[in-house]
Amino acid sequence: MRKSRGRNVAAAQRLGTLLVTVPGLSGTSYPPGTTVTVRGRGATVDAFVNGDWLPLSWWEFSDGLREDIADR
Repeated sequence: MRKSRGRNVAAAQRLGTLLVTVPGLSGTSYPPGTTVTVRGRGATVDAFVNGDWLPLSWWEFSDGLREDIADR
């Protein structure tokens, strides 16, 4: 695990859930409810779905998983 300025860098990666349809860099559109891996904090973050990059704004996703998705 890498550390940067005394912080754990791995802690910046978390799961999230899309709230709206978002196009990935590949051109694939991901619907609301899609689970994404989120990296970063702030108004914009990097998110990934199976290696596809989705630049997200704060209003396009929620942190964590929706309960009905987490139970799968």
